[in-house]
Amino acid sequence: MKIDSLVANLRAILRANSIIADIHARNLVARSSLTGFAALIGGFGLLMLGFAAYLALEQVLGPIWAAASVGIANCVIALMLVVIASRIRPGRDLELAREIHRTAMDALMADGRAIESEIVGLRQAFHHPFDAALPGLIVPLATFLIKIIQKKTEKPRAPKE
Repeated sequence: MKIDSLVANLRAILRANSIIADIHARNLVARSSLTGFAALIGGFGLLMLGFAAYLALEQVLGPIWAAASVGIANCVIALMLVVIASRIRPGRDLELAREIHRTAMDALMADGRAIESEIVGLRQAFHHPFDAALPGLIVPLATFLIKIIQKKTEKPRAPKE
């Protein structure tokens, strides 16, 4: 039945959209987590660089370079995490969900076209009722005409003596 197919295709589209949204949400959470952690390490790196600048003004030797190197290392780590977070891509399941979505949309469009043609046929049947009823009347009418012709062509039987 066309309506069952239509409902099944609508369910498939809704499910595919749900899967696509879930995949995008998981991807966003993973990227946001790594980016947030990178921001935390970058903030600590900036704090250490600030501390190094303070120590540079206070002392000219050892502790300054130690704090500066720790700050620079933290910034490099934060940059690496941002690069890793930007390279996270959804897996094959997103492409599969999109393919299911496309297939369901194509089937839905085909069902829509079939229903549209049925509605057009029904409209024409109501618009021209004799044209719609004619195919159903041809067989009984032809049978009736054949019987009439057979009766006329039959030879009258001679009465029995």
